[in-house]
Amino acid sequence: MKTITILLAAMAITISACNQAKKTDEKIDHSLPHKSSKTGSVMMEAMDESMMAMHKAKQTDNADYDFAAMMIPHHEGAIKMAEAVVKEGKSKALIDFSNKVIVAQQKEITMLKDFLKTASQEPIKEAATFKKALDASMVPMMEGMGQVKLTNDIDKDFVALMIPHHQSAVDMAKAYLPFANNAQIKAIAEQILKAQEEEIKWLQKQ
Repeated sequence: MKTITILLAAMAITISACNQAKKTDEKIDHSLPHKSSKTGSVMMEAMDESMMAMHKAKQTDNADYDFAAMMIPHHEGAIKMAEAVVKEGKSKALIDFSNKVIVAQQKEITMLKDFLKTASQEPIKEAATFKKALDASMVPMMEGMGQVKLTNDIDKDFVALMIPHHQSAVDMAKAYLPFANNAQIKAIAEQILKAQEEEIKWLQKQ
């Protein structure tokens, strides 16, 4: 997929936010030496790496293929964030939630990777419309990242960043479903849409 202006602009916001977050962490570390200064940056770096990998994912203008190819690194970012909470988090509820995210999304990654091995790469007739919708679905996540103020509390930072991350998955699924052709990938997208909308509501109450 060729880079479009809006995606480049949003990506710049993401990288800038990540760099600012690292600077903020360093300042917090001086005033709160008993807390790790790495927690927030680990979360932000996972988000940033996820977005960069999605941007670099092979795109064919085939809706099923492109959605699967981009959802893999998206899930990998969520898993990395969840693993950090399992390792260093304090909230049992968030640790349990993170373990469920890891299991569910690792399973979906395996299914998506298996699909891509034999998936059609034939462009669909509505390729331009699909491409525009899929690109636009990632903007809220990147804008959400730019608005997050890291607290150096891994639980709070996880919640603050996972909400826009999950919302992006929901938006990607909504962008893809009108163009879905493969029953398996359509089912995965529907599951992502349902599960992550519910998880966003849960996270907002934490």
